[in-house]
Amino acid sequence: MSNLRLIQSILAGVNHIPFAQLAKKVVVCSNAGAYSDEVAEYAWSLLLSAAKRIVDFHNAVKTDQWTLRRTLGGRDVTILEDKTLGILGYGGIGSAVARIGKGFSMKICAFSRKPVRERGVRSFQGDKGLLRVLAQSDAVIVSLPLTRFTDKMIDADKLAMMKKDAILVNIARGELVDEAALHEHLKTNPDFRYATDVWWYRDGKESLKTSHPFFELSNFTGTPHVSGPSGLATGKPAKFAVENVTRFLRGLKPKNIINPAEYLVT
Repeated sequence: MSNLRLIQSILAGVNHIPFAQLAKKVVVCSNAGAYSDEVAEYAWSLLLSAAKRIVDFHNAVKTDQWTLRRTLGGRDVTILEDKTLGILGYGGIGSAVARIGKGFSMKICAFSRKPVRERGVRSFQGDKGLLRVLAQSDAVIVSLPLTRFTDKMIDADKLAMMKKDAILVNIARGELVDEAALHEHLKTNPDFRYATDVWWYRDGKESLKTSHPFFELSNFTGTPHVSGPSGLATGKPAKFAVENVTRFLRGLKPKNIINPAEYLVT
């Protein structure tokens, strides 16, 4: 495709694009911002489901393993008010997640490339900043792009830095979290919870099949990557993409240009 000049992704992520095969003149744009509110809503549904153990309670009632009670123990549910919410990646999705978090009166810690100058948000950068966010947070929502810098960013060492009863929510890409390390951490830390809408790649594409039996663990919740597709119902992804292509055709600089060097390895 020698005349190719622009690739506009309909998705917010661009890790699926074969950058190594593209000429340097080709401009690649993500669709950042097109799914922000919708994915943020879904991230919060996963967080609330994990914090309140919705799936566990449903299954307990369904199988006659629970009786009506007037009180709950401290480990049965997590109260989010006044707790710390860590957000890894403070783009459109991350900032939308933070707006909802403020409504729950949570303390917001953001890990991002650049300082976040927003009232009510503490900002952290670099490796030390990431460790501080993970260590301080009661719940962490991952909304980073998958690049050669973020691949398996949450490994065994990072998981060990987190609180033993923390909640980790992933609505970005499965590969941001090391699969084997996560399974081991969930097994050895039953009060730690992981809720995800994204999965690891198998044979070049995302797959619901895993190398470890996650669904045997009560502290794991998984849904079939519906957070992004739910945003398509609004029409915003197509609208944003078309508007950006139109900018390019009019000779204007398109939005959301990405750096291919960050993706060559992945």
